[in-house]
Amino acid sequence: MANERVLKFPMSEKMFHNINMVTWMILAITGVLIYFKLVSEATASLMMTFHIGIAIVFTLNFVGFVVLNADRFFLMLRNLLIWDADTFAWFKNLGGYPRRLFGIPFGPVEVAPQGRFNAGQKITYLFFIFMIFGLIVTGWLLYFMAPVLGKTTMVYFFNFHVWGSIIATVMAVGAHLPLAVINIEDFKAMFRFGSGDVPLEDALHHAPKWVENDLVKVSTLEQPLKAHH
Repeated sequence: MANERVLKFPMSEKMFHNINMVTWMILAITGVLIYFKLVSEATASLMMTFHIGIAIVFTLNFVGFVVLNADRFFLMLRNLLIWDADTFAWFKNLGGYPRRLFGIPFGPVEVAPQGRFNAGQKITYLFFIFMIFGLIVTGWLLYFMAPVLGKTTMVYFFNFHVWGSIIATVMAVGAHLPLAVINIEDFKAMFRFGSGDVPLEDALHHAPKWVENDLVKVSTLEQPLKAHH
């Protein structure tokens, strides 16, 4: 088992995630600088033009992933929407993170077996997908159709676009990123060049139900095992 590996992040998911991450952060930074008037009007005008250009890449990245890799997108949604008894049992000790990170003996020692995503990841990723879709829709409606939206609708959309993006960015930077670094094998699989595989031992520890129910062996050679899901 020491040399066996499983594919957790196919190249299409890695490309979507990493392009989304970079463009999201650029959009968040430029948006905050413009909204809170932290730059001059001339700079804000240039930044808005840049913001729109990056928004085009952000939008095409999401639409391209959903359309061109529909099987991967809907498989990911399926994994996020599977909520069984073990998923809910994760909340009894929050995946063991309070004990692991802060020495707080919260809940049982053993963590309920999880699928590809644990309960916390499911909530977070569903929220991020919703926000990506919502920010794309509200952003382009505000850009192209602000005069016909009506004042009330425009204000709602604008506040959602601004504050929704700020809240999501704080969640991503303050929680998602640190926890991703802690799960170092997943982190390396996502950001290294090449295959997004993880050790089978690590997958069995963090996502035993995913290994048991979804993975299929595709090689029996002495080379590191690859599996698809």
